[in-house]
Amino acid sequence: MKLENMRAYDCVSEKFLRIPNIQRYEVKNRTEDGFQFEIELEDGFIFRMRAYMLTQIYPSTILEFCSNEKHILSESVLVAPYVSDRSAEICREKQLGYFDYAGNCWFTAHSIYISERGNINSFVVKQRQNSFFDRSSTVSSLILRELFADYRKIWRLKYLAEQVGCSIGQVSKLMTYLIKNAWAEKTETGYAIIEPEKLMREWSKGYGKKEPEICSCYSLDSIPEIEKKLRKIRQENGIAYYLSGFSGGVRYTPVVRYNKIHVFLSPEDIHETLQLLELKRVDSGSNVIIFPITDTACLKNSRIMNHDSVVSPVQIYLDCMQLKGRGEEMAESILNKVILK
Repeated sequence: MKLENMRAYDCVSEKFLRIPNIQRYEVKNRTEDGFQFEIELEDGFIFRMRAYMLTQIYPSTILEFCSNEKHILSESVLVAPYVSDRSAEICREKQLGYFDYAGNCWFTAHSIYISERGNINSFVVKQRQNSFFDRSSTVSSLILRELFADYRKIWRLKYLAEQVGCSIGQVSKLMTYLIKNAWAEKTETGYAIIEPEKLMREWSKGYGKKEPEICSCYSLDSIPEIEKKLRKIRQENGIAYYLSGFSGGVRYTPVVRYNKIHVFLSPEDIHETLQLLELKRVDSGSNVIIFPITDTACLKNSRIMNHDSVVSPVQIYLDCMQLKGRGEEMAESILNKVILK
């Protein structure tokens, strides 16, 4: 018997054989795509299940499986080397059992309920597509920002490529990844985002994996005075700035008070700005955080609001999700009241 098959059998049997009220667990026969097993409880009740063995599971794989009329979900389980959090979430929503080789699983039938999560999986394959959400992935970032300019729109690859200034192939790779993870779907007329909130959350996780380069500063001035001086140096010295974090977020939805400014500046303007604002670099206790602009993706869809330059709601969401304190609260408000309105 192949080692891969043995792992699949073992990861299922190991869970059921630990349950006290199971009298018998038995693999009845092998099938082309898995195996059938039978469970007998102490009270004599017997039920039969069919396990489908897959080498890879994507959320789209699960949705396709569930839509296939030949599969009886209450009598089926999926077995794979690795099941992502997103895939596991969909399985639970669809009441479809799953098992992975690391021992993560979910199953419910009759009087049995099994759930185990958080086991580190050595079988996960590091896929290049995961870099789509990285802070340094400029092209994919621009495409995602274009999509969220109007997430209800049906998009064509050629149009997206023209808007962003990249190749159709680059757009196609990203959209394929979004479809595999069931955040988007392909329709007769183009591509559509179907899970915008979940997509934004996943993007923020990838975006936050790498710490950004920052310049932490302190000013004796109050926050309103610092913001007033920023406007003045833009007018008098031509230094462009873009508010983000809490200071940018309140321009869209004033849900929190803030005592720290987050601002994007061109690297060549930072030194002059420090002098003009009389800012002192500090290791702790900062009230001004400067993000050097390393690429222009962060400035896409920025705007002027009440005489202040502010980055887009998408950028504010990504930045606030990385902030301690009430950052997530600010991000959620931006997401629900501005991005997804």
